[in-house]
Amino acid sequence: MKYALGKLTLLAVLCLLASKMYAQQTATIGLGDKAPELKYGKWLKGTPIKEYQKGRLYLFEFWATWCGPCVGSMPHLSELSKKYKNEITIVGVNIWEGSHSDNSKPYSSYLPKVTKFVNQMGDKLAYNVVMDNDAQFMGNNWMKAAGQGGIPCTFVVRDGQILWIGHPIELDSLIKVILGGQYDVAAARKNFEKKEAESDSLTAPFTALYKAYEDAVKNKEYDKALRLTDSGIATMPTFAGTFGFFKFQVLLDHFSEDSAMAFAKRWQSTKPGYVGSTAAVISRKEGLSKDTYLYAIDLNKQLMVENANMPPSVCYNEMAGAYAHMGDYKLAVETQQQAINSAKQSLKEGKFAGFILQSTVDEYEKTLADYKKHLK
Repeated sequence: MKYALGKLTLLAVLCLLASKMYAQQTATIGLGDKAPELKYGKWLKGTPIKEYQKGRLYLFEFWATWCGPCVGSMPHLSELSKKYKNEITIVGVNIWEGSHSDNSKPYSSYLPKVTKFVNQMGDKLAYNVVMDNDAQFMGNNWMKAAGQGGIPCTFVVRDGQILWIGHPIELDSLIKVILGGQYDVAAARKNFEKKEAESDSLTAPFTALYKAYEDAVKNKEYDKALRLTDSGIATMPTFAGTFGFFKFQVLLDHFSEDSAMAFAKRWQSTKPGYVGSTAAVISRKEGLSKDTYLYAIDLNKQLMVENANMPPSVCYNEMAGAYAHMGDYKLAVETQQQAINSAKQSLKEGKFAGFILQSTVDEYEKTLADYKKHLK
């Protein structure tokens, strides 16, 4: 489920980048190898596994609350868990709530956040859930040891052996092959390694250019950063929308509003995607012109029409923020109330599970109260 239009959303691209950066380390485990131990910080839902049952499939699905694709996969994983309850055990493994390498605080400090999320998901997360421990054993000894840096990612294990590693979207057909006795782990390993090599070859130029861009911004070399984004737009069609979004951000934050908006309007007319991302950058930034905020509001209206997977409440919330920054708190209040009503309706209908929670409504209501304080 995507909250921004485009061939690749910003989140998907950054997850891909992280995946490839971590995949560059030498993998020590792979398909056909013995699965690492199951060491976790807390078992949050379901029945703890004491030992593997012979012949049973165990699916360890790695996720984080901030990962949209992870959350989007949960309802279907729940369906699979119910459908194959006699043959399969699914365990959601929460990792990387901070980042891949954030050791600034104990991982257990995320327990309240993750527990709240799991509880609010209810039957939309109808399988076992564990949380990594303070040593981040699962993230390090499973994911990174297998050269995997992107989530969601699923490990399929049977009799203590890793049979498969990949995106949960592929599980339906895979499960049928394995349960049907037609799965060849040696052939799967060969194919897996070939695909990983091809993927690395495809994304290596992007990874290098992105790293150079990131360094330029960090070093305040903004002219260089712009040249790098232009290079990406010109030479990497698959990632042109991504580099266009980076260029827009650099122009808006470090050059001028006029130059940023002139580019954004030309760029968005080519339908590159990043509609919601562009609108959000504008809506959340203070001190811009009324026309710029109105442009962001129009983008959100466009998004609600064109993307059925976008929760309307998210768009209303961003629009209300734009109105507030314009100083029009009457419209901010009205639009924020629309966000609340839409979010409540989504909860009632069970739509956008994981993205719209009761805590979402609570946050929206708090924002509404803040806007009301500015009304005369």
